[in-house]
Amino acid sequence: MWKLAYNILLHILLPFFLVFSLTNRKIRQNLMERLYPNANCTEIKDTIWIHAASIGEAVIAETVVNYIRKRFGFNNFVITTNTYYARDMLRKKYNGIVCIYSLPFDLPYALSRFFGSSTFRSLIIVETELWPNLIWMAKRRNIPVIIINGRISDRTYNTYQNFSFFLKGVFSDISLVLAQSEVHANRFISLGMVPEKVINTGNIKYYREMGYAENERHKRVFITFGSVKERELDVIFEVIDRLKSRYVDYIYVVAPREMNLVDAIENNLVSRLKTMRYSFFRQSEMESVKSVEAIVVDTVGDLLDIYSKSLIAFVGGSLAPYGGQNILEPLFFGTPVLFGPHIENFKDIAETIIKGGAGIKVNNSEELFENICLLIENHILREKMGRDGKKIIDAQKAVMEKTTDIIMGVSYGA
Repeated sequence: MWKLAYNILLHILLPFFLVFSLTNRKIRQNLMERLYPNANCTEIKDTIWIHAASIGEAVIAETVVNYIRKRFGFNNFVITTNTYYARDMLRKKYNGIVCIYSLPFDLPYALSRFFGSSTFRSLIIVETELWPNLIWMAKRRNIPVIIINGRISDRTYNTYQNFSFFLKGVFSDISLVLAQSEVHANRFISLGMVPEKVINTGNIKYYREMGYAENERHKRVFITFGSVKERELDVIFEVIDRLKSRYVDYIYVVAPREMNLVDAIENNLVSRLKTMRYSFFRQSEMESVKSVEAIVVDTVGDLLDIYSKSLIAFVGGSLAPYGGQNILEPLFFGTPVLFGPHIENFKDIAETIIKGGAGIKVNNSEELFENICLLIENHILREKMGRDGKKIIDAQKAVMEKTTDIIMGVSYGA
């Protein structure tokens, strides 16, 4: 009954969505691929399919794939994403070694075309993307569905509670939920997931094997504001102006979460500072960019490399009520991290970082400025925070091992 009602509603809304899509560049970029997928690559047999909604989830998917390839010697993967920029980032990184596609819309005919005659051994969903038709179709084909790093944010949890009667029908077709904390595990159970199918494995965002180490060549001159969102820009500009008047030897890097902000950031900074785009900076010799005072990141997938070059990093999406971004990433390189008060999506991670002495929460522009100054001037504190951050990261290898053991066990009985 609910499946029929859901699909009727989808088809009623579809024409309105298609009209809206034509005016939205983000959706328009991969609209046809999601509506009428080309599934040639998915004819591979015995493949593990991983779905990662956007950039953050795509990074987790990449980490899981690389870890399984290295640990188990298994190489048959398909990764799907919702956004074209996450898709393009993964295609660039894997260069055909792993098949990367946009996820078809949750329409039966689009999904059927994508499934084709493939024999997926499992469908792995990163961080709770609940597409009912996708899950139902996988169940009909006897494909185990596993949610990894499962989480339900405060806002989403409140919304889901109103639809728990419907979600129970979706959850019943999910084989396992590997939750990132006890809090999230209990939320899945309270919404209708069978307790025996929920395991608190821990947060695999803590784990990543890096292909590069800290970059000491730039380490002393980069102060980075990463994953910044629109409503935070004025605060960031103000802080940079104040820092630049006190510390003239540093380069201030602003990396927007969304690429449509690049021009606005550049236009603001260029009127006061000698500014360069990162795409030009990374291709230049250090001698030719000595006069640069600010860098605007106009590329996707380079933020980790930038954090590896940073003395200090502020992670955005947190000074305004966006819910936060991945505040762990600077810690991989021993870079102290600062973040704002709006970290609802990373609450447990933030508590771990603060308790472990690896990061500082700031509530406003004044606190952000003062704490950056503190870390610039106090190298003993800065280095201690860096070491404490690495301890948090190193402790998480067991989380990745447990997660991948379960994935391979369900998929192949490994």
